[in-house]
Amino acid sequence: MFHVKRYIKILAVKGFLLFFIAMSLPMGCITPRHTVEIKEYVLLPNGKKVLGNEKGLTAFVFENKQSKIPFSQYAALKYGLGKYTEVEYWVTIEGQKFKIMIYDNDELQKYFDTSVFMVTEVETEVNIRGSKANFIGISVIDAANEDCLAEGSLYQNIIITYLRQLKNEYYNS
Repeated sequence: MFHVKRYIKILAVKGFLLFFIAMSLPMGCITPRHTVEIKEYVLLPNGKKVLGNEKGLTAFVFENKQSKIPFSQYAALKYGLGKYTEVEYWVTIEGQKFKIMIYDNDELQKYFDTSVFMVTEVETEVNIRGSKANFIGISVIDAANEDCLAEGSLYQNIIITYLRQLKNEYYNS
């Protein structure tokens, strides 16, 4: 009688160990995804296409502050655009005219893989005032439809300075 119980106990222990090993094997084979934190901004090529430009535009991408009003609404209020659903507007910087194009979340996901970027400020559902998008993307062209954020553009430094200032004003509003 003791022999039968002992045999059942050994089978139960072996079964548990086999189950434990079988369940932990798939977990050990999954490699963790590495994500990149956007410290201030990142320039991503191959965004929206415009007439006269074969390659997609370069985008200035930064993390969205979800506790703030939507960025497009902030830009509409700042520049008096009338409606904040407008995502394209003209500005004059240092005597030159530039067209600012704000990507909506669907466009940003379409053109860029934002899953490789880490979200550093996660808001609770109650604190979200604006867009639930994790990142904001902006492209800029001049009057001749040239990409002003592209590598080698004469306007790149001017536009990056302007966009950094705009982003910081948005964060501090």
